[in-house]
Amino acid sequence: SSGINAEWPLRPGDTSNVDAVDELLLLNLTVDEKHGPVEEVHYDAASINLLFLQWTELSVEDEALLYVKDIALTSTMKSITSSSDLVPNIYEGGFEVWECTIDLLKYFAATSDAFSSCTSVLDLGCGSGLLGIYAKIKCAPSSTIHFQDFNREVLANFTVKNYHRNCKDIVPHNTRFISGDWDAVSKSLQRYDIILSAETIYNIESQRKVLKILQKHLSSLGVAYIAAKRHYFGVGGGVLDFQELVMGSGSMKCDVVWTSGVTGLARDILRVTNILS
Repeated sequence: SSGINAEWPLRPGDTSNVDAVDELLLLNLTVDEKHGPVEEVHYDAASINLLFLQWTELSVEDEALLYVKDIALTSTMKSITSSSDLVPNIYEGGFEVWECTIDLLKYFAATSDAFSSCTSVLDLGCGSGLLGIYAKIKCAPSSTIHFQDFNREVLANFTVKNYHRNCKDIVPHNTRFISGDWDAVSKSLQRYDIILSAETIYNIESQRKVLKILQKHLSSLGVAYIAAKRHYFGVGGGVLDFQELVMGSGSMKCDVVWTSGVTGLARDILRVTNILS
């Protein structure tokens, strides 16, 4: 037994598992009958409380990013995260800072012009939000930065706090924090110049959903950067399978722009763009 509470995810409107010490509000509660609730966590810089939190510093060449070290979880989320780093369709690993996130940050630090003309960014499957936070720091202050994660508790207790700690003084805050399944949240997203995602193509179902998001929400001249392991053993995902899926779509193409090497559990970064007619 995994010890997972059978009532998770919660019903829309049920806030019993949201951290009560936060002044965060849940907005735009909607329900997709097949894929569950889509919810938005409101960001109000004036009301965020970071007292008593401990922080981990992640140095990436030109930036020192901070993220919450010890997260106060509800009993339900504790039971999930204590048994597994990831439970598909229940908890998608958002409280971890995965190594492919760090790969992307280092890649961007070495590619200083990646955000030079960008006006809108989506951090897809954001977890810690470090990719979107880095984009907020590097883009023009007025740029739109959206964060999406499967679990609203990840957004409320991790992503938003990390964002506030690193970006509170970079105004205006044209940000949104949206939770839900990718097939459901698509209705709440716009088109973006850049879409960032790390460790999200670990199985075939996730790959198909990620591709659908890219097809619907990447602007015509936009670029998506997808960082992942070349193989995820036992679950059928990885970079090679996703490359094949993208190239077979007829509407998008991809190239490997960085690799950790060819031996062991290799990791790659893909650059995905539209095929323009």
